[in-house]
Amino acid sequence: MKKCKKILKIALNIFIWIFVIFSLLMTVLALAAQSNADGIPSLGGQCFLTVSSDSMSPTFEEGDLIFCDMLTKDEKRSLKDGDVITFHADLDGNGSTELNSHRIVGINYDANGEVESYVTKGDNEKTNSMADKNPVAWSHVIAQWSEGDKIANVGGFVSFLQTPKGFLITIVLPLIIFFLYEVYVFVKALLTLKQKNQGDAPKLTAEEEEAIKKKAIEEYLKQQQENAPKPDAAEDEEKSEDSAESENE
Repeated sequence: MKKCKKILKIALNIFIWIFVIFSLLMTVLALAAQSNADGIPSLGGQCFLTVSSDSMSPTFEEGDLIFCDMLTKDEKRSLKDGDVITFHADLDGNGSTELNSHRIVGINYDANGEVESYVTKGDNEKTNSMADKNPVAWSHVIAQWSEGDKIANVGGFVSFLQTPKGFLITIVLPLIIFFLYEVYVFVKALLTLKQKNQGDAPKLTAEEEEAIKKKAIEEYLKQQQENAPKPDAAEDEEKSEDSAESENE
């Protein structure tokens, strides 16, 4: 039974510390997203994106988490046919841009032979039988996806974590509970140690207790005698004179 409890305790501690590390990682990603000009979480030159549609199926599906390499200015202008890129696009036609990930199927060049824009298309032939209507300017490209860099069906959870409510429920509150639990464990260990130290103190026998009492009484009487008032010198002299007169008579 003791062995099982010990194993469970070790497993619980491992789980807690894994969660703490995960929480710290998510916190770093959240801060990175706020500091990033594109507003997407990135770390070590990679960004983490949640797929919001099946336009690239079966390459990746809605709800997948894909890992993309952030691109420099020169890299954005040196992409080729077949590359899967993430870019800003007005998908709804309402004037605001969203993130989209599609495959390059054509490249447009300017008069100087420099890359001007990319023609993109989703891999899902059922919903994307034709190329996207609007070419993507190279400056709107953010990142490039490499084959296989994805985790299926966890993108929705990561997106929820990135919301204030999700971060509070899944990260902040559990960390507070973890902190309170660690305080409880510390206080409990401190009290146990104190009780153990008190229990280890040597106990006196009846004879030792009696000897201590006797010694205490003797010390008290001795102190009382030392503190008793002494007769004045005048009184001593008067007593001496009275004694001398008595002898002369």
